Amino acid sequence: MNKDLYKGALIMASLLVVLVVGAFALSDDGAQKAGCVGRAIGSGVSLSSIASVCGLGR
Repeated sequence: MNKDLYKGALIMASLLVVLVVGAFALSDDGAQKAGCVGRAIGSGVSLSSIASVCGLGR
């Protein structure tokens, strides 16, 4: 595969992460929820359980 393809994919993934974090930060209680997601990832909570742990479904 081409190095430019990998760079492009990495840039797109980074942009997606920034947009998701920005959306959390701008929503109601967004800073607290973004912090909760960060702590959950840091402590090893599975990605499928983060929504229920941090109350993102409410």
